[in-house]
Amino acid sequence: MRFTTIVVLACMTMSAAYAGDKARKNTMTLDQVIINVLEKNPQFGINDYEAQAAAARIRKATQTTPIEFKVDFANFAGSGNFSSSNQLETTLSLVKILESNDRVTSREELSEHSKNLLSTEQDGKRLDLLSSATEQFIHVVIDQHRLKIAKDHLALVQHTLNIVNQRVKVGKSHVAEQRRLAIDLARAELELEHAEHQLETSRLKLATYWGETKPVFTSAQTDLFKLPIVSPFAELEVLLLNNPDLVRFASAERIAKARLKLAQTRRSSNIQLSGGIRHFKNTNDTALIMSLSIPFGSTSRAQPEIDEMQLLAQQEPLHYQQQYLVLYRSLFEIYQELQHARTAYDALSQRIIPEANQAATDYEQGYKSGRFSLLELNEAQATLLDAQLEEVMTAAKYHRLKIEIERLTGSALRSGDQQ
Repeated sequence: MRFTTIVVLACMTMSAAYAGDKARKNTMTLDQVIINVLEKNPQFGINDYEAQAAAARIRKATQTTPIEFKVDFANFAGSGNFSSSNQLETTLSLVKILESNDRVTSREELSEHSKNLLSTEQDGKRLDLLSSATEQFIHVVIDQHRLKIAKDHLALVQHTLNIVNQRVKVGKSHVAEQRRLAIDLARAELELEHAEHQLETSRLKLATYWGETKPVFTSAQTDLFKLPIVSPFAELEVLLLNNPDLVRFASAERIAKARLKLAQTRRSSNIQLSGGIRHFKNTNDTALIMSLSIPFGSTSRAQPEIDEMQLLAQQEPLHYQQQYLVLYRSLFEIYQELQHARTAYDALSQRIIPEANQAATDYEQGYKSGRFSLLELNEAQATLLDAQLEEVMTAAKYHRLKIEIERLTGSALRSGDQQ
């Protein structure tokens, strides 16, 4: 008997643990969303291939000019003594273009800066992607609250209909009020069905961020109504310098300078050196040959490109400054919106909703006693439901604005408590 009791208790414990694990698997947190996106989104595979391609370009840039094998045939198929191949001269030579070390180094630096720019652009794409996934996560949370409000609305209409039925039964209300509540009930059922479909769509959109077309989670878990503190604006100004767009412009400026340096190396000419052996068929003799080729006018030919690179390099700091001003304006505007969202949320949660809830209760009691009409009761109930939905949307707006601030400042993505 004791053994049987232990087995039953063990099975119950295992079942509870299994149910807990299953519940956790069916719940999605923001941390899990970010991990899934980082591990499974195709964009990160694309980034890896782009980085490998950039490394290959750097290897190519460090290569020196190749050695060429050259064969020359002379003094054959002509006229007179040269009509046959008796006077044929065959020359075998190796040709090498000698580049200055500065040119090779400049080409390597340009490729390296281009790789850094690619890395910065990939950081921007990564941040945008994570921001988008986080916003979709919040959208799922919003739709969950909308579904709850729709259920509450339906329950409230059913509750009110029960009150109306009792009043009609005892002759205190007209049957027309029953018909009106029946219409409201049908509309509430439609709203609930629509909210269910919207939630399914939101879950699917979120799952596609890590390559799934059939979501395995059933709910998104976070405390939407816990609004995390955002740093003071003075601190955000400093963090704004981490914005990927600004870092990208800084990298572009270094690329422009590297291009200018490479153009300046073209003032000095490449030297073409060749050497080999020549065979004289008529005497069956051989001799060594050597040639050196230096083009003239390299400085004048290089100057237009140098001028162009100088002008392009001078405009890059202005691009940086312009982008900084644009981002600063956006950051300030979003920060002000975020402060207003917090004020609005506090007003809704601490003043408006409690008053609306009490008013709806008072109107229900008043309707039961005949002091208020059904229209007044419906208006009070609608005011409460609207305030509850506004509370959800205001809290969600706060989180979205916080995400945008984190994107602008290049900060880590977090929203509320990760449970």
